[in-house]
Amino acid sequence: MIGDVRLESARPADLPLIVECVRRFRLDDEDLAAEQFVVARERGRLVAFGRIKPYGRVYELGSVGVLEAERGRGLGGVIVRELVRRFPTREVYITTDLPAYFARFGFCRLDDPPPEIAAKITRVCAHLRSGVVAMVLEKP
Repeated sequence: MIGDVRLESARPADLPLIVECVRRFRLDDEDLAAEQFVVARERGRLVAFGRIKPYGRVYELGSVGVLEAERGRGLGGVIVRELVRRFPTREVYITTDLPAYFARFGFCRLDDPPPEIAAKITRVCAHLRSGVVAMVLEKP
């Protein structure tokens, strides 16, 4: 853990700040729900977040964000590792325009993603960022 940072499931009261940040950071704001998120708190204040987004039988790790004043401390990595640990399936899918960042955690580019992930790239990502790719991490 970094300093006094604690990881926990998001509370409904966290959702307004998460929604604000997701939109400001130009992340996937589709179907946001507090129960999908893990948050990092420092001295009781939300400093980072990420979610596990369900698509039927497929899930996606996504919407990882760190408040601007807290960046550069490794909080994004803390959130990614916690989400991977909590992931409900062996295959951890992501869509990102930062493949080098996620490769550090063992994610590999995926040329033929599941249909749900491919559709998400077309439906959501293309409107938010360019160069979005699908990646996968196989948990042991």
